[in-house]
Amino acid sequence: MSRKSMVAFFPFVLVAVMPVIGCVGGPDLDEEDSNEVVGEAALGINILNALVPEALTAGGDFAKAPLSVDAMVPEARAAIEDSSEQGRLARMFLRYAVGCALGPDQELSYSWTDLHGDVHREVYQGIAGLAPSWEQAPLDEVGQQWVSACLGARTNRYGRAVEISMHGSADVLAEVHDAEIKGFPYEEGAFWGNVFLPEPYLRTCYNPANVEQARNKSRDCAAGLAGAGDEDCGIMEIMGPCASQCEALGEGLYHAGCTAPQSGVPSGGKTEYVITVFLP
Repeated sequence: MSRKSMVAFFPFVLVAVMPVIGCVGGPDLDEEDSNEVVGEAALGINILNALVPEALTAGGDFAKAPLSVDAMVPEARAAIEDSSEQGRLARMFLRYAVGCALGPDQELSYSWTDLHGDVHREVYQGIAGLAPSWEQAPLDEVGQQWVSACLGARTNRYGRAVEISMHGSADVLAEVHDAEIKGFPYEEGAFWGNVFLPEPYLRTCYNPANVEQARNKSRDCAAGLAGAGDEDCGIMEIMGPCASQCEALGEGLYHAGCTAPQSGVPSGGKTEYVITVFLP
C-alpha cells in the first residue's frame, strides 16, 4: 500500500546540511540553533516541527510579493529585520513558510542586525514544495491555503519538535512505503485555513481515539489540553472530531475536504487544501 504523504521528523537522518538541535527544542532557543534541519531520511523528509502558536499571525504581509528580500513589501521586510520579539516571531514564521512552500532546490537568504550591531545571516531551505512559484510571484490563494495547512500541522503549543507524518492530496507529497504507514499508525487530526488573510484563521480537528496518544507526544493543538476541553492553540480553532468536520479518510489516508466557509472555495463550504497528520 502506498499513499501521498511526507514524513516530518528527526531520527534516521542520512544527510544534514545544518546542525541537529535534537528531538526537543524550546521556543527560547537562539535563532541560529533553531534553523531547520534538512536531509533525506529513511522514511521521508526531515523537517522541523516546533512552530510556536504566537508566530502564526506574524506573516500576513509575506504573501503580497515574490519570496525574495528585494521583492518583499516594505512591511514584510521591516518585520524580519526587526530586532524585537516580534521580529523573532516574523523570522520564525518565514522560516517555516519557506520550508512548506519551496522545494529542496530553493532557498531564501537575507541578513538582519540586532540591537548590539551584530549581523545575522539567515538561510531558509525549501523542503515540502507546496507552493514553489512563490519564489517568482505573490502567493496565490491556493498556495496560501496549502502553506497555511502545513504551518498548522507543524505548530506545537510548547515549541517542541515532534515526529509527524503529513498526508494530503497535493501532488508534491511523496509516495511512500508500508514502513511509514506502520511507523505512524495514529491519526492525530487535520489542519486547514489561511494565515495570510487580513483576518487570519486556522482550523483543526482530531481523532477522538488517539487524543491521549497525541497529548503523550506533546501534540495537543488538535486534541486540546487535558482537563481544559477544546482550548484553542493561538489562532488555531479546535473544531471537534474530524468525523463532524471532514470527509472520511480515503484510501490515501487523508481527509479530502473539511468544512471551511471562509476558504473562498465554492464547493459547499469545504476546502480540499487539508493536511492530515499521523503520529508514531
